[in-house]
Amino acid sequence: MDLKETEISSKEAFRGNFISVSVETVNLPNGKTASRELVDHRPAAAAICINNEKKMLLVTQWREAVKQLTLEIPAGMIDVTDVSPLDAMKRELNEEGGLKAEYWEKVSEFYTSPGFSNEKLYLYYCDTLSQVENKLALDDDEFLTADWYSLEELKNLLTEGKIVDAKTIYAISVWENMLLTGSQG
Repeated sequence: MDLKETEISSKEAFRGNFISVSVETVNLPNGKTASRELVDHRPAAAAICINNEKKMLLVTQWREAVKQLTLEIPAGMIDVTDVSPLDAMKRELNEEGGLKAEYWEKVSEFYTSPGFSNEKLYLYYCDTLSQVENKLALDDDEFLTADWYSLEELKNLLTEGKIVDAKTIYAISVWENMLLTGSQG
C-alpha cells in the first residue's frame, strides 16, 4: 500500500518571525481527503558540550509554551547570516555559555516533531572547551543561566522528571552511549 499523502491545496493561516502556519488539504492513500495543520519552522542547531571534568552544559530558561523553566542543551535557530548549522552552533555556544570548542563532531540531524512541523535540528558533540575573549550578547528577549552536570546528575534529573525537553533527553542518551562505547566524551 502506498502511504503517501498528496497535497491538493494549501492556505497560510499565520506568518511570524520564526514560524508560519498553513492548513493543507491532502489526498489520503484510501482516496479520501483530510486537513493538515502544519508549522513551517526554521532549522536549528544544538550541542552536547562536555567539559574536561566530564560534565555536560545545560541552560535553564523560561519556556512560555509550557509555562515553566526548562533544562536544555545549548541550541538556537540557524540565522540567514550563518554559513552552516555548525556556524550557528558555534555562535550559540559563545552566546549561551561564553565558550568555544576545539573539537566538533556532527552526531545527527532529525525532525523535532514531524507530525505537524518541519523543524530540523542538527545535533553536534563538542569538547576541548575554553572561554571566549569576546562573548556575544544574548538576544534581547533571551534570559538564561548555564550550569554543568555529570551523567549521574543528568540521569537523576531525568528520573525526577526535571528534564522534559526531547532534544536534551536524546542528547543525554547519545552521550551515555558514547561513554559506553568509548567513541568520545
